[in-house]
Amino acid sequence: MSTIDNEAFEWVARKYARGLGAPESVEFDAWYAADVRHQGAYARAMAIYNAINLATAPQSLAPQASIAGEQPSSRRGWFKFGAMAACVVAAVGAVSLTALREDRVLTTAKGEFRKVPLQDKSIATINSGSQIEVAFTEKQRTVNLRKGEAWFEVAKDKSKPFVVEAGEARIRAVGTAFSVRRFANGTEVLVTEGKVEVWGKERTAQRRLLVEGDRAFLAQDAGAITVSRQPVEVHRKLAWREGKVILKNQTLDDAVADFNRYSPKTIVIVDAALREKRLFGQYKLDAPELFARDVSTVLDVPVAITADTIFIGRKEGAVPDGS
Repeated sequence: MSTIDNEAFEWVARKYARGLGAPESVEFDAWYAADVRHQGAYARAMAIYNAINLATAPQSLAPQASIAGEQPSSRRGWFKFGAMAACVVAAVGAVSLTALREDRVLTTAKGEFRKVPLQDKSIATINSGSQIEVAFTEKQRTVNLRKGEAWFEVAKDKSKPFVVEAGEARIRAVGTAFSVRRFANGTEVLVTEGKVEVWGKERTAQRRLLVEGDRAFLAQDAGAITVSRQPVEVHRKLAWREGKVILKNQTLDDAVADFNRYSPKTIVIVDAALREKRLFGQYKLDAPELFARDVSTVLDVPVAITADTIFIGRKEGAVPDGS
């Protein structure tokens, strides 16, 4: 690989092994802006980093970690893949920069996660079963969330607003981190860093300013924006970035809905009376059977597990086979 590629790998390793301090961030910004070749090399390094992480992840459902402390603990953990990176850099390098400089659609299947570097140094972490369309111009950076959910780490650029479109909702940020999720009846926004502005496409809903720890919901008819301060809930809802489902007094119905977003094995609540039962716990996204068995123990209900379905509870007069 070239000297510039090596420098790019060094920056990626430093950033995701331990994070960049203020002086290093200034140094990186200067390096990145100094040459378009640096930008291309950085995009290639990020693409290879993501590919290697996916290829070596120990769990079948393993989204990329989202904060510096959850990345490999040292640069050695990254550079031990140097030979693999050298093998794939030619294939990745031929398309990465071009792709990042054109409008494009990114889609994830059920159980799939993607952490994608955008051409402005922003990063989109795309949840299971989601789709985004990226369209950057000289005046604005626009991402259309067509379905599902994505978390955005936005690079600062006051001259080019970063706007996410999600149905009737519009979310604007300059340098911040936030997630957007589409539901059938509206759009949810969770802010993890900085500030964002939320409004309705037709501007029938008053603009609202959100800060770190805020949750907003914009109804599909854009009649109003509901904003609440929920830092703990924001963290819980975004646990998917760490490959987890966290339950803190959630209903069984909500917990099952969370697992069914990711697992190929569908959970079905047989007894409707169980839906509002409250639960606490923490599970890996790919552990629906463990979750079901815990539910069986805690709620004292039967569970039946087949090749593709997990049944919780018993209808009156029906006795499912246990496992």
